Amino acid sequence: MVHLNPKEANSLVLAYLGDSVWELYIRTHYINKGYNIKNLNKIVKENVNAKAQSVIFRSIYDNLTDDEKGLVNRAKNSNIKTFPKSCSIVEYKEATAFEALIGKYYIEKQLEKIEKIIEENIK
Repeated sequence: MVHLNPKEANSLVLAYLGDSVWELYIRTHYINKGYNIKNLNKIVKENVNAKAQSVIFRSIYDNLTDDEKGLVNRAKNSNIKTFPKSCSIVEYKEATAFEALIGKYYIEKQLEKIEKIIEENIK
């Protein structure tokens, strides 16, 4: 298990962790729904990218606690030096904030919160 304090950890480290956790949860979600291997990669890619994560981030932001908002705002405003061409800078920063939140939930073993986000935002 990861030994970090989310309040003190570098938000980009949390986002790095959250990115892999999010992909694992999305993969598991679609495997459990019975998707075959032929379609898994396509459907997972549709949900594990900056644009999709930005949309989810915007949909959950208002319901976050003050502590969670502090973390995601720190992540969103972190010193990101490179951006992909597949999304806007704002989308990428929001996706980074979302991934940091997922990383926090994972470290704090609040896995039900990740599952709730999936349940409410993923088909």
